[in-house]
Amino acid sequence: MQMSKTTKLVLVLGAFLLSMYFLYPTYQLSTMSAEQIEQLELNNKKEFLALKSKTINLGLDLQGGMHVVLEVDIPELFKQLAKRPEPELIQTLEETAKEVEQTDENFINVLVNKLEQKKLTLVRFYGTREMRTEEEVVAFLKEQTEEAINRALEVLTNRVDEFGVSEPIIQKQGDNRIIVELAGVSDPSRVRQLIGKTAKLEFRLLKDPEIYLRVAEKINKFIQSKIIPLDTLEEESAEVSEDDTTTSLEKIFGKQDTAAQKTSAIDSNTIFEQNLFFLHPRDRQRILVPAEKEGKFKKVLALPEVQKIIAEEAGDAEFLWSARPEAGDQYYEVYLVYKRPELTGETIIDALERPGSLNDPQSIGKFEVAFTLNDEGTRIFSRVTGANINKRLAIILDKKVFLAPEIRTKIKDGQSRITGLDTMEEAKDVAIVLRAGALPAPVKIIEERTVGPSLGQDSISQGSSSGMYGMILVVIFMIIYYRLSGALADFALALNVVFIMAIMAYFNATLTLPGIAGIILTIGMAVDANVLIFERIREELARGKTIRNAIDQGYANAFSAIIDANVTTFIAGVVLYTFGTGPIKGFALTMMIGIAASMFTAIIVTRVVFDFVTDKWTIHKLSI
Repeated sequence: MQMSKTTKLVLVLGAFLLSMYFLYPTYQLSTMSAEQIEQLELNNKKEFLALKSKTINLGLDLQGGMHVVLEVDIPELFKQLAKRPEPELIQTLEETAKEVEQTDENFINVLVNKLEQKKLTLVRFYGTREMRTEEEVVAFLKEQTEEAINRALEVLTNRVDEFGVSEPIIQKQGDNRIIVELAGVSDPSRVRQLIGKTAKLEFRLLKDPEIYLRVAEKINKFIQSKIIPLDTLEEESAEVSEDDTTTSLEKIFGKQDTAAQKTSAIDSNTIFEQNLFFLHPRDRQRILVPAEKEGKFKKVLALPEVQKIIAEEAGDAEFLWSARPEAGDQYYEVYLVYKRPELTGETIIDALERPGSLNDPQSIGKFEVAFTLNDEGTRIFSRVTGANINKRLAIILDKKVFLAPEIRTKIKDGQSRITGLDTMEEAKDVAIVLRAGALPAPVKIIEERTVGPSLGQDSISQGSSSGMYGMILVVIFMIIYYRLSGALADFALALNVVFIMAIMAYFNATLTLPGIAGIILTIGMAVDANVLIFERIREELARGKTIRNAIDQGYANAFSAIIDANVTTFIAGVVLYTFGTGPIKGFALTMMIGIAASMFTAIIVTRVVFDFVTDKWTIHKLSI
């Protein structure tokens, strides 16, 4: 059943008016200055997001942004998975990582070979009652690696979605890499922090003050033994009183005797020197390290002798650093905490950024993130806080201590907070990563490219110019070859481009350089249908048929050929979109939209015009 002329006319007018409506938000946003856009986003974010959701987005190659290749840290993942992370395993993992970096071989295969060369087995480090053979352990490690990549992909997608980037591209590459493309990003350093942060939240108890004092004294004695003669050190240590709770740096860790320092054989490049650290005068569970000596003290803590002191005096413990320096950025705080966390961030169900509490003097002028635990987390948190009243619990994010408050009462509501953040932006980013979840293993950026807005603008100009030149050539050819009918086809061509852009705006699609190429391709395809129709009309006119009858037969005879050509091309577009990635998808999408629009304009729009002209006037000779 064919549509009536009135129905076709209403359909064309309705499609045109609807297209104008869909394109108006894009026009409105494109005519606003950068300052107006920023002001709208600040003052009325809801309105800005509503407007942005109805516009055509520009891809990374057109508006600038970031292209980042991330690599999941497989050695660190395997360390976490090991039941017995012995030094031999850690050393072999490091050797494997170096070799894989040079050869790009499979990590597990190289690891197995290196362990065999050392007459070691995976079962020794990863074996359990359920996994007793090498094959079972290899299968387990492969499964965990695949799961870690997929989980990292999911977490990064959640983070980027909450960050608010339009049409991000996040996809897996190879065995352990992830590609992230973010268009329109104006703060690359913030994005780096957001996607690179592991976001592993832990609650760990601090060791008792007595243990702090013993560990601090022995570490200091070790440091001093590298600087001054041992007999002098023992004389000074004998003067220390453990009962003096306000013992200062000079009393515990050696007097700052200028003469002694001058006579000591101190190499300027050594990590050992006086006053690398000292106990906080009012808090015996905090070690203070001068900011300028942070690097040296970290190297001291990593020494085997110091690690042995920690193991002997504190057992299952480690030193963790504060998230940022304190006291005007003069000192870092270092905490001695249990290695085993009492609770992790996997139980978080919500996190909200907000200004610091006015009831807390240390939070005034700062920002914080309040988070809520699920039922399981609430139950564990209640048990831990109830069993450790008057002890201190550190809130740790990515091995950095943000807060270490004293537990004064049992916390039953499953709520806590991370305080001391400098900006609301930082608090927002912490809340995002907590809500999205922690990465299963650290990721590192191995490649980063930033496309500037000016380069994107050049791409837009060049792409628009090429499209315009192509369209002008087509228009001229059609007018010369088909005269007024060619001008009608050119009108349909312009309308075709309008419809393509309107459909993209409706779906909030992203326009890329390959997408522009797809539009240019459809310009040629759009007139192809009209060429078929016009040639069939010419044939009917040559047979002596009337203009009206020739038009009817021309459209009827060309219809099947138009359908066949466009449907087969559309199927190719579907295949490209389904199996392609990135630029291929952009090209396929615009091509498919263009095919649908070109069929509508060629079969419906031009026919409506022909019908209108032949009904309105008596035509003796068709300009075709």
